[in-house]
Formats: sequence, C-alpha cells, structure tokens
Amino acid sequence: MTTGKRVAPVALRLAFGLGIMVIGLLLTLDNFGLLDAHRFVRFWPVLLIVAGVAKLTHRLKAKARTAGYLLIVLGLVLLLVNMHLIEFRLAAALFLLALGAAIAWRAARTPVPACVTPVMDPSRHLDVSVFMAGVKRALSTQDFRGGNAWAVMGGCEIDLTRTSILDDEAVVNVFAFWGGIEIRVPADWTVESRGTAMLGAFEDTSLRPGDEKKKLIVTGTAIMGGVEVKN
Repeated sequence: MTTGKRVAPVALRLAFGLGIMVIGLLLTLDNFGLLDAHRFVRFWPVLLIVAGVAKLTHRLKAKARTAGYLLIVLGLVLLLVNMHLIEFRLAAALFLLALGAAIAWRAARTPVPACVTPVMDPSRHLDVSVFMAGVKRALSTQDFRGGNAWAVMGGCEIDLTRTSILDDEAVVNVFAFWGGIEIRVPADWTVESRGTAMLGAFEDTSLRPGDEKKKLIVTGTAIMGGVEVKN
C-alpha cells in the first residue's frame, strides 16, 4: 500500500522536472535565435493543470482534492491570460472567487460538535487574531481544549509547551494569509497536521512520542503563508 501511495507524487515530480527542462530548452534555443520561445513558454500554466489533475486522480483526502481544484482553476486562468483571452484583473477576480468559495465550502462542511460550550474559557482555549501585526501568546493550562489562530499579513507565535491535554485530543484551527503561525508544543504530544497549503506550507518538525495519549490536531489553510509546529 505504501508503494502505491508514493507512485503519484513521484510521477508528479517527474512530470514537473521534465516540464521545467522543456522550458529551459526552449529559452536556450531562443537565446541562439533558433525559435521564438514566447510562443511556447506562455503555455507553462499547463503544468499547474497537470498537477491539479494528478491530485484529483490520486486517492487523497478532501483537503488535497480542494487544492487540486484550485490548481486547475489557477492554471486555466493564467493560461487564458497568457493567450490574451481575458485581462489580468478579471483573472485575479475569478481566482479569488474560486478561492473564497473553496474556503467557505470547507468551513460549511466542517462538523460542529453537538456539545459546544456557549462561552469558551480563555484560559483553556486559544483565540488569536492578527492583522498586519505580530503577537506572542503563551498558555499554561493543564486542560487545553484547542482553539483558533488567524494571521493576515502578520505573525503569531504560540507557546503551548507548559500546557497539557486531559482529553484524548485537542484541535487548533489556523488560517494564514500572507503571514505565518508558529506553534510550540510539549515533547509528549503527538501532532497530526490536516491543513491545506496553497502557495504556502504546513510544516511539522515536532518529536514523535512513544504513545499517542495526547494528540494535537492542526487543521486549516495557509495561503501564500506558512504554519509551523515544533517543540
């Protein structure tokens, strides 16, 4: 099963590598005056479409399928721009429309627990929102219940190293847009990353403890930004 799961990523990297080689070859021939590379290089967004289709054809989770659809939309829009069929302003509007629809769709499909506490205890829940600024937040509760962290054109540094989880798991929902979120966790926590990165990154460098009694699930979206979880 593990070998089968690795086939699609390897094939995708191979296709991208060959595509970049072709672009390099065309630019080289253009420098020697043997052809007009612009006539062919303008079709480079096809690589994004191929990447999106590869994500859809492979058996992945819903978050990866969402990224696949967005890659296809982005590739199609950029291809139309390069072929002068639509203007860039319209292309940007269409992509933002698709991006917003994807985020709203994922939010609408997220199940809400039946026993939601009307008022969250700020000492046990994380609630951080940053816009064009930076913030550092540290919690020391021994009954961490999860929470939310948003960073738009800013940064969040969240220190959970002095906290503990009484229940089996806690969920932190993050959203980073042109910003970054850093979460530091204790060494005895198991981290499960379920986030979606779009022109950004989700990175987990935390240690893997021997048991999974305390689990932190990090979910959400990083758009042209980054989310990092570490010890």
